[in-house]
Amino acid sequence: MTFVALLHAVNLGARRKVPMADLRALLTGLGLREVRTYIQSGNAVFSADPDPTLRGRLEAALEAQFGFPVPVTLRTAHAWQEAAADCPAHLRSEAVVVAFLRDPPDPERVAALRARDVTPERWEIVGPHLYQTVPDGVRNLRLSAAVIERTLGVGVTVRNERTVQAIAAMLDT
Repeated sequence: MTFVALLHAVNLGARRKVPMADLRALLTGLGLREVRTYIQSGNAVFSADPDPTLRGRLEAALEAQFGFPVPVTLRTAHAWQEAAADCPAHLRSEAVVVAFLRDPPDPERVAALRARDVTPERWEIVGPHLYQTVPDGVRNLRLSAAVIERTLGVGVTVRNERTVQAIAAMLDT
């Protein structure tokens, strides 16, 4: 089975460095197969047998190797392709980012997020993904990953639409 692993908040500053060559070596050393990475923001594609402990094993190995906790969000190749295709049509007229939710959010927390005024941004949750427009650029988001995470009470990592589509294309090869 093919998986996509998204590492949260790596390579953003001097202290949380995870070189992609080291990540590939680590994943290969864990017995994962056909390991590939995409850009420096902590995106890995690999094959592995289905294993409910995979995320925990990855997080433990990453912390042991790099010396700091690295939350991981996993998606199967099929789920990734769905995420790449499921952006609501009414959001596609603008630049979009996708927030990958580690766990399903509580409906009451989703309602609390809906109550926030983040105009001019628009967003919608589809399955385990929050699609969001970025009218004023990623650095100026009112609905940042931290706000999403805090309000929904679940881990979140965000990728831009170009990265989502590029990884989808990797899965087709």
